[in-house]
Amino acid sequence: MQKKIIALAVVAAAFSAPAFADVTPYGILDAAVVSVSADGQKSDLLGYSGGLSTSRVGLKISEDLGDGLTAAGVLEYALDTQTSDTVGNARQEYVALAGSFGTVASGYLQTTGYDFAAKYDPVAGSLVSPLQSVAKGGGFLIGTTAGAARAQRALAYISPSMGGLSFALNYSTALAGTDLGAASSATTGLKSTAVLASASYAEGPISAGLVYAGTGNENAGGATTSEYALGGSYDLGVAKILATYQSSKASTATKDNTAMSLSGVIPLGNDALALTYASNTMATANSNGTGYTVGYLRTVSKTVTGYAAYHSVTNGSATNTYSVVGNALSAATLTNGGSSSIVAVGLRKKF
Repeated sequence: MQKKIIALAVVAAAFSAPAFADVTPYGILDAAVVSVSADGQKSDLLGYSGGLSTSRVGLKISEDLGDGLTAAGVLEYALDTQTSDTVGNARQEYVALAGSFGTVASGYLQTTGYDFAAKYDPVAGSLVSPLQSVAKGGGFLIGTTAGAARAQRALAYISPSMGGLSFALNYSTALAGTDLGAASSATTGLKSTAVLASASYAEGPISAGLVYAGTGNENAGGATTSEYALGGSYDLGVAKILATYQSSKASTATKDNTAMSLSGVIPLGNDALALTYASNTMATANSNGTGYTVGYLRTVSKTVTGYAAYHSVTNGSATNTYSVVGNALSAATLTNGGSSSIVAVGLRKKF
């Protein structure tokens, strides 16, 4: 882990000369105290990293190439503020070229499927997101922690905004495995791929987005999956309303899995009250999940937010797949059809 910190320092030093490139360090430090309870399990009190946002550190690198072109790169890694771990897995690692045509990029990318959820879920990427709980546990592709939230060996194109309308296309050349050594006569292999395409519109108080995600799998008998998601928001001034709907189907399944969310953010001076509900309907009977969150966000300064939130998740009678704490509880002794809940109080510092 120490090697990653050293690598970041070396990169920052190497690109620090203004004549070569601009380098901007950034990050989030988020720490919370959480009280967790669940049917069939003992309650617990934990120090937790990332109650409202995943803790992270990164570098943004850019250089003006002239003629309206800019070369850019991002190196971003997860942090855990509560353990002796230093820098964790990459969240993003890519190089890009931007101009009047838009942006093209290649690397380990945060996909347009991630961006969709982050835009229409007011607690996206947090410990207390019910949409994240039901989407990740349900095997969906689109979301901040879903199957296609991030893509390795990926290519991307993002269009410029055209009257509020923009498009994005992502393609992972090898989402899992590379299969470069397969025989020329082979009809199957280890390689899987993913395609994501989106269109979004934002003008005034209105925002809307549509995303498609699909996976291809060369494994013998391997299932492919196609998923669509629609989201929107409207800012009424006294409150902002957000909603999502997504439908996912595997090639081996006879029915779709669906998920939806409905959220509201109510400004209270410089603070805000966030309310969100999410549920899924799975092809397998009684294997659904639902969840809701009530959170209060206190603006301490431009870069510091205090928060308190209550989050609850309930399972269908035949499953224990969905839970708080990133579905980690389901791997233990959570009761089928049971529920889990969490109270989180914490502080987030951006830099």
